[in-house]
Amino acid sequence: MTYRLERELPTDTAIAQLRFDAAGERLALVTSDKKDSVRLLRSRDLAPLPAPRFIRHDLAFTDDGSLIVAGKTVQRYTLGEAGPGKPALSIEGDKKGLTRLAVSPDGRWLATHKHLDALELWYVGDPEPTRRATVRASALVDLGFRPDGAQLWFTSRVSRPLLLQTIDLDPAGSNLQPTAERPLPAVFVYSPVRVAPRGLIAVSDEFNDLVLLEWGGFAARPLGRRGLWGERFPEDLAVAPDGSHVAVTGRDADSRLRVTAAALSGDGEPFTFRWDGRATSTAVALSPGGARLAVAARTAPSTLYMFART
Repeated sequence: MTYRLERELPTDTAIAQLRFDAAGERLALVTSDKKDSVRLLRSRDLAPLPAPRFIRHDLAFTDDGSLIVAGKTVQRYTLGEAGPGKPALSIEGDKKGLTRLAVSPDGRWLATHKHLDALELWYVGDPEPTRRATVRASALVDLGFRPDGAQLWFTSRVSRPLLLQTIDLDPAGSNLQPTAERPLPAVFVYSPVRVAPRGLIAVSDEFNDLVLLEWGGFAARPLGRRGLWGERFPEDLAVAPDGSHVAVTGRDADSRLRVTAAALSGDGEPFTFRWDGRATSTAVALSPGGARLAVAARTAPSTLYMFART
């Protein structure tokens, strides 16, 4: 498998997050620019599109193409040719800013993590949004929704091992409760956890491999992709929405970062991109089917690299 460099976009600010929409046609960026911290680009040529303004901490697309951004408030924008306009939804945030956001594929549920405090689950499928769960989650690591919209999942870390909890989603429920903490002993405690149609994908130090944690039992099944990250455990992980491709950020022996992308099925050689200079960390995103790979350094100034799969 190979990618070709399609576009480069230099920026004078750090890029914290990269997100493709469900069709892979638009790319949203969260930057450190306080005047215009959400940027929206057309994927094929990185042309700028009208985007919401003001400071944001995280963002997500719904399957219908709406953009949800989190900061001191959570707002949903319907994106059109004339720009985002006024938010179609606005719910309470936190004066320190919300640190994390997840949205169900159908757009009916939101999960927000307040600054080192509470994880809140909101039902936004009615005209008046309602909070359906509040969970103490000061050590939260990752969160997301099952693609079928049946569950919210989240991981936390105090010490080994990494812990997983889920909440079954019931539109009629008023006080939804999480499952007990489930240890994931086969998963590297510092591994990012990402969602795929068949389960969660993470890195296992036991198997030295990517593993699939299938919905329900969450037993770790090795995926046969050892060595994508070299000698050290990966620092970031991106999974295409259909679960077909992965991209891993690893660090070589000289401490320089590299991003490696590969298909999860087949035996093709992975694609590798390595910076000439030094970068502290990366933002990585894959569009559906692994058609495009977006990579940027979380340092200022930065460059956004857009690759197309050949």
